[in-house]
Amino acid sequence: MEDNLLAGGMERFLKTELSRDENQEVVRRLLAGSPRRPSQAQADRSGLAGLDEAVRYDAAFRRTERHLAEAHEQVQRERQLATVQWGSLGGHPPARRLIKARNDERLHHWGLFDLLLEKSREPVEADSTAAASLAELALAVAERLDPDVYGEKRIADFKTAALAALGDARRRAGDLAGARLAFRQARINLELGTGDLLEEAGLLGGLVKLLCDLGEYGKAAQSLERASALYRRMGDAPLEQVKLPRPQKKEDEEQVQDRKGVAG
Repeated sequence: MEDNLLAGGMERFLKTELSRDENQEVVRRLLAGSPRRPSQAQADRSGLAGLDEAVRYDAAFRRTERHLAEAHEQVQRERQLATVQWGSLGGHPPARRLIKARNDERLHHWGLFDLLLEKSREPVEADSTAAASLAELALAVAERLDPDVYGEKRIADFKTAALAALGDARRRAGDLAGARLAFRQARINLELGTGDLLEEAGLLGGLVKLLCDLGEYGKAAQSLERASALYRRMGDAPLEQVKLPRPQKKEDEEQVQDRKGVAG
């Protein structure tokens, strides 16, 4: 019974679904190697405490390595499958692609989501509509991922990334209202996710640009400050990742005229 609990806990542990206390319990059991760990007094009396501890550590790390290897193999399989599926899916018009992504269960895996998200972020300044279509496609896949396979919190992270990409594409297309809605939905999913700092920093980076386009420079500065703090915390170069655009030229000219009036 307890072995089954440990196995289930390990699966949830890898999906980051456990609380802090539950994580500690899973790690404790892994290092113990068995739910029923002998007392220190018993180990001392047997004279084999050091050897037993080494064996338990070795077994625990072997199990962890096996889980990580299996996860890596699954990622590679899904990436390869996504490349093949996109070769077929990409030939359809955007509306048809979206219908297939929503209804074909074979497309509901992380590999295709990740490929679509990557394509939506490619530098396509001349075709922001295509970028928005790809981001919407990635979101459709993310919304249909199996929580038993990927975990509820991870799926929320995936939705956050797709919605942030959709919001930025809509902004570049001039749909500021649609962009604001996408970023608002991204924020909701961020709160439901794993608390990944990189996801929040990426969301804020896109939001800064939108707020500047909307002329909300005070809010943009606050978001930039938060994004910069997150990048510093992760050891990245924050100001190279996110920059606060200057006000539009018209506003600069008005400020110059105001200063001239004061000087006169």
